[in-house]
Amino acid sequence: MIIVNDQYYSYDDLEDQFASFEQQQTLRECKKKRIAVCHDDAFILLALCLYIRKKGGSIVPLHATTPLEGAVRIAIKTDCHYLFYQQVQDPVILNRKAEEKRAVLVQLSSGTTGDPKCIERTWSSIEEELNNYNVRLNINMVTTSIVACPINHSYGLISGVLAAMKRGSTPVIITNLNPKYILKKLKEFPIHLLYAAPTLLYTLLMLLSRNDRFYAVMSSGTKMPEAWLKSLKEVSGRVLQQYGCSEAGCVSINANLDKPEEIGRPLSHISIESGGSKDEPREIILYTSEQIIHTKDMGYFDEQGNLHFVERMDDMINVAGLNVYPHEIENVIRSYKGICDVVVYKKVDPYALERVCANYISEEPIEPSLLRAWCKKKLAPYQVPIEWIQVEKIERMANGKVNRKQLGGIYR
Repeated sequence: MIIVNDQYYSYDDLEDQFASFEQQQTLRECKKKRIAVCHDDAFILLALCLYIRKKGGSIVPLHATTPLEGAVRIAIKTDCHYLFYQQVQDPVILNRKAEEKRAVLVQLSSGTTGDPKCIERTWSSIEEELNNYNVRLNINMVTTSIVACPINHSYGLISGVLAAMKRGSTPVIITNLNPKYILKKLKEFPIHLLYAAPTLLYTLLMLLSRNDRFYAVMSSGTKMPEAWLKSLKEVSGRVLQQYGCSEAGCVSINANLDKPEEIGRPLSHISIESGGSKDEPREIILYTSEQIIHTKDMGYFDEQGNLHFVERMDDMINVAGLNVYPHEIENVIRSYKGICDVVVYKKVDPYALERVCANYISEEPIEPSLLRAWCKKKLAPYQVPIEWIQVEKIERMANGKVNRKQLGGIYR
């Protein structure tokens, strides 16, 4: 059924786990209840998700490393009845009394543009996504999904694990994120589709032996730098990318990625509105059977009907009425020899509305004046960062995203 690191679990193991859950009154009577779960055993967490869904309950899966105080805070924020923390006995009893009106999977948004939001999805909407996801993905049962990302989030849980189980394949969940261990597992399953964030894919790429290759990799979460994608394509049979959001799960897949901004064709159960050309991007708006979702992402459709991602609306920089897209500037800066990583963000300027700023990591100290001169050759004057800060580290979340809003401030 599934493999967690080196441990195989069969459907009989799952049924045995369900039987043990039946001995716990809170779980046995979880219908119309909302339960938060934080457990470092990925099989237990997955089994609880499947069991609670089967019983007609709602679940809030939390990241395994969440401390108890944080887990309680999230359980209260997401309006749970109970919290199971690192075991399936003696739940933390919370104050909620009212029963659930519908059974849902509850997740928290990434929080890159503010406090994380509580997102509810019905199990029926997830089932609809799974059916259409596998049709668009179009891979066979012998391709093993290797999930090297958290399964408390929809990318790992729904796209990586549940979709594989739906098509009769055995997914491999990796919780030991040591890059050398992941590369060893890829060799064990040579026909694989690796689910990971762009930063992890790049790390694995750097450690790949000369004669080794990836069979297929899936990226999601944030737009991959052009240089990373180019290098990844050289050592991969296929590079795929999917796009989505917590409210709807995956909504589009690019099955053969050529450019980082290409996020592919929509799944058939989703209708998408966006811009009609690169020169006129508009917000990506999703229409599902249950809701209309304003993503706050800017994008457009090309002539072939492929959706392109341009930038987060909150991340765009308005310089005297002209739009600047951080990813475009970052790709130019990364092409300078010696640059290891960069993030472009905005600071507020009372005279020019907003200013372009950049933090960068380099192999050796690089004078900002050299980077500024490099950018002036390749960018319009209003796109060139006015402030440069060399840093030792750029903080990224598990999905590879940077909280640009946190970096901003007042330009002085």
